[in-house]
Amino acid sequence: MSIDILRSIKQTELEAEQIKKESMVNARQILSEAQNQSYKLIDQALQDAEKEAEHIIAIAEKAAQSEVEKIKEQTSKECAAIQQQARTKIDSATDIIMGRIVKAHGNS
Repeated sequence: MSIDILRSIKQTELEAEQIKKESMVNARQILSEAQNQSYKLIDQALQDAEKEAEHIIAIAEKAAQSEVEKIKEQTSKECAAIQQQARTKIDSATDIIMGRIVKAHGNS
């Protein structure tokens, strides 16, 4: 009877050792899967962040382009006004110069 008990104990110990080994393998597999999943989640988060950054940049570029167009339009209007003032002054200067020439040559 004691030999049967010892065999039973030995068998139980072997089974416990096998269960322990299987548990370790399962734990490593679960850990590996968790790490892989975390890498996938990090990669997805990076991709999402890059897409969001591209979207924000596109919106900023569009707003900047709109602002550039407004500035160009304003500058063009200011240039036209300056040209108009210059034409007026040129006409006036031409009249003054012509008047001096005529007076200088007309009095001789």
